Amino acid sequence: MRRLIGKLIPRSTGGRWAAGLSLLALAAVAFYVAFYVFAVHLLFVDEVVDEEAPEFAVEVDIDELISEALETGPATTTAAVSSDAEPTDEGPATDQSMSVGEHSADEVDASDGSTGSGDSAGATGSAESGETEGAAESDAGSGSSGEEDQGVRVAYVGSFGPRSHPAEGTAVVLTDGTQTFLRFDDDFATDNGPDLNVYLHTAGPDASVDDLVGDFIDLGDLKGNIGAQNYVVPEDIDLDRYSTVSVWCVRFRVVFGTAELAPMN
Repeated sequence: MRRLIGKLIPRSTGGRWAAGLSLLALAAVAFYVAFYVFAVHLLFVDEVVDEEAPEFAVEVDIDELISEALETGPATTTAAVSSDAEPTDEGPATDQSMSVGEHSADEVDASDGSTGSGDSAGATGSAESGETEGAAESDAGSGSSGEEDQGVRVAYVGSFGPRSHPAEGTAVVLTDGTQTFLRFDDDFATDNGPDLNVYLHTAGPDASVDDLVGDFIDLGDLKGNIGAQNYVVPEDIDLDRYSTVSVWCVRFRVVFGTAELAPMN
């Protein structure tokens, strides 16, 4: 061992200093690559966050809203319920039209003349016309009111799954028609790593890396690898197209985990 050290480190004082500095430089480079490039220490350190739910103009219990949305499920469940209700809505309208026709015939027989019938029909027509116009105005008013204030709702839901690293938890999109947020719920968890960002993709959650980076939106740095956190979604983003969320390692082009956003009703 002494002979090997003697060969590596010259016996002269200057040679020893030069060899020592070289070893120190190599150690510094190795330290930099390990901790600043590959960030190996992050594999053993979790960044836990617990961000409050996003604030909207109208106060609402976001946690309760998310729980109700998860129990209801995506839009397919709601659509089935509404389609079952359609025949019920058409039934009363048909019965009502039949009763009006029978009533008009009785009035004709009782009056023995066309004048009374015409007056009655005219009055009925005027009344129906007034009701129709009033209903149209009411509908128009309620429609504009709904566009201005839709209320806070869960528009999309999704669940994280693993890709190159373990990932789990719930992703939801909250909106009031003016502001839109992507929220990772408090059950979100993945591995820690260097240079992690949150992306929205048009490609599916199982797509290749090249397909995922073909069309994406960067929502910013991942705030923590564990816990609840919010990200602002720009107004012009169509989440029916950008429906895949990913935790993306920008430095090494690695997908940690993905979630597919399914629309609610």
